[in-house]
Amino acid sequence: MVLIVILALAGVLFIALEVILPGMVLGIAGGIAIATSLVMTFTTSDLEGMSFGLRTLIAAGILLGSLTVIGIWLKYFDRTSIGRRLVLGSEIDGKVPMGDDSLVGTTGIAKTDLRPSGRVEIPGLSKSCDVIAETGFIERGSTIEVVKVDGRRIVVRGVSAA
Repeated sequence: MVLIVILALAGVLFIALEVILPGMVLGIAGGIAIATSLVMTFTTSDLEGMSFGLRTLIAAGILLGSLTVIGIWLKYFDRTSIGRRLVLGSEIDGKVPMGDDSLVGTTGIAKTDLRPSGRVEIPGLSKSCDVIAETGFIERGSTIEVVKVDGRRIVVRGVSAA
């Protein structure tokens, strides 16, 4: 019985640590530990004297307890001191276009070489934003024009100095 409880607690701990140390290894290990503790409630010889119904009740308690603790951890993690240091709290200045066709035809300046993507400065947007050149390469400092806005993807073309 002690091993079952240790496995369940270790599984919850591993899943909680997955929030801090992403990579899915701890999350998978935690899931396996919890699943192993559930399987062991029905297969271990330590619990032979218990009825099937009592074993099912223990397994349900482990499952519901684990899910509850993990849910509470995920809900309140960003309010802890560690969570506040890991979660971005600032906001981004400027507007991020999302299918905004009013930008089509707007001109700006290429801040980096566009090969085919790079950063430009367009009035009305944040200081600089990432765009994709319609055709190949546009040199830094060139005047650009917005051709198409597809979701958050802005397509530009170079404007020739005439």
